[in-house]
Amino acid sequence: MKLFPSSYNYSKKINQEYTLINNTLTGALDVIENYNWELAEKKSFSRLKPAILSGLIDRGYFYPEPEKENRIFKELFKNYTKKLFSKPVRFVFCPSYSCNLACIYCFQKDLPYHPDKFMSGKVLDDSIRAAKKISEKNTGTIDSIELFGGEPLLLKSKGNVEKILKFADEEDSKIVIVTNGVLVKDFMDILIPVKKRIGMLQITVDGPPEIHDLRREFRSGRGSFDKIEEGIELLLENNINVHMRVNIDSTNIEHLPELYRYVSEKNWPAHPGFVIRPALVTDHSTLDYDDTRIPEEKMLEKLIKIYDKHPELENALGFHSFKPLRHLLELLSGAPNLSPVFYNCESNILEMDIFGPDGYIYACGESIGKPEYAIGRFSPGLEFFPGKEKLWTSRNIMSLDKCRKCKFAPICGGGCPYSSMLIYNNNSTPVCERFQEVLDTFIDLRGEKLLKKYME
Repeated sequence: MKLFPSSYNYSKKINQEYTLINNTLTGALDVIENYNWELAEKKSFSRLKPAILSGLIDRGYFYPEPEKENRIFKELFKNYTKKLFSKPVRFVFCPSYSCNLACIYCFQKDLPYHPDKFMSGKVLDDSIRAAKKISEKNTGTIDSIELFGGEPLLLKSKGNVEKILKFADEEDSKIVIVTNGVLVKDFMDILIPVKKRIGMLQITVDGPPEIHDLRREFRSGRGSFDKIEEGIELLLENNINVHMRVNIDSTNIEHLPELYRYVSEKNWPAHPGFVIRPALVTDHSTLDYDDTRIPEEKMLEKLIKIYDKHPELENALGFHSFKPLRHLLELLSGAPNLSPVFYNCESNILEMDIFGPDGYIYACGESIGKPEYAIGRFSPGLEFFPGKEKLWTSRNIMSLDKCRKCKFAPICGGGCPYSSMLIYNNNSTPVCERFQEVLDTFIDLRGEKLLKKYME
């Protein structure tokens, strides 16, 4: 029998007996005996038991003819894009490009010096008018209204923030706020009336007080931990959801156990609206690493060593910060076969319209304040820039030649589009993430646990 291996097979030995295999296009995830997988890779199909061989074919690891996989790929892409571009729009309002903190790793260091630091009343009115018009042209519903910046919760912006929250309430929309949290106390009077609509306030805490204050300080040099702690307490007391983000790099990852012990003593994890999740510090302007921002698999090794010493943290914090692991863990947790990710992120599908105080509309939160990357403008009138929109929408693993046959493309999406624009000055060069290294490291260090979970 002549069979052709899928272009999207990933495999890694777990131990001397079993190999984990995953097809990133079909979403199939299986554990197979090493002997049988070696036979399959050598194309010694006649030596495989019929049930094993038919299973490998049915699950998309092998095809009777190579064009069949290409047809499946194109059909999945067609269905995927049809669903994506019919989704309700998310509107992100940036009341300000200014910020009251000076975090050491901030990717927006120049933004507070932008000439349009704060939304004027007219620009805000234009943004709300534009949101209504855009939603009417699309599905007629708004998925969420989000606040971002800069820092959205600044006292100078409070009146505008209140108008945005009122707009969300009128539109029956979910509210999401990304804030540093230091002025939450001053905004409670306008947050409480709409708290049933608030999906979450995302607030970053980078470690126990003494570590956090070295990384996220006020412009005066004073630490911000105490103010943030006060804000989180107030939010949880009023049953408003808090997602605590912990930005980790090589300099603070070792302090995760101290931080988790601290928040546990505060009893925050017991609150149903509290979530804590690490996130890797990234720099989309470079592919280089340094002593602080090290390769992802090295960060994974460090995290697993911590989890080995503090097993309770593995359940509490998990591995979501490592993109290459998400599909694997979701499948192991019982999710049905996952659809491929033909695009890297929501920016590629224009899922968000981000309104800046400069009157421009952006697709990506990291590109705000840079009109050369804007996809349109909403003030003084609403218009979109089709050529700029295509910078984002035309980039997918169908259009990127180097991605087309990469085994990780269906779970990568071609890498960050903004990185491609910054690093390569185009949108057609893939930005390869370390999928092979991260997955291999994870299976080396957690393969036996995965096997046990799979066999349950």
